Amino acid sequence: MSFTLDLIINPVVLFIAAISGGLLGFVTGKIKLARSRAKVEELEREMMNSHAEILELQKSYIQLENRLQQQSIPVIPMKISGKDNNSKEKATK
Repeated sequence: MSFTLDLIINPVVLFIAAISGGLLGFVTGKIKLARSRAKVEELEREMMNSHAEILELQKSYIQLENRLQQQSIPVIPMKISGKDNNSKEKATK
């Protein structure tokens, strides 16, 4: 008694399986592509918002600098020339 396995492949079933496998792969690829595009768009929006925030902060910083420059605050320069330092050092020695 020998056991044999007779496998009959129906070409119609094989064709339907190939088509359905191709369609399933196509649909899953489209879904993955849509998800990745949505993620890229979300990251782009986030970057645009952060850049807009940085530009707004830079604008307020420049406005603050301009207000400080317009005010007349007396500044006394404290320049020390090299000759003065040498003469003081010689006098202390």
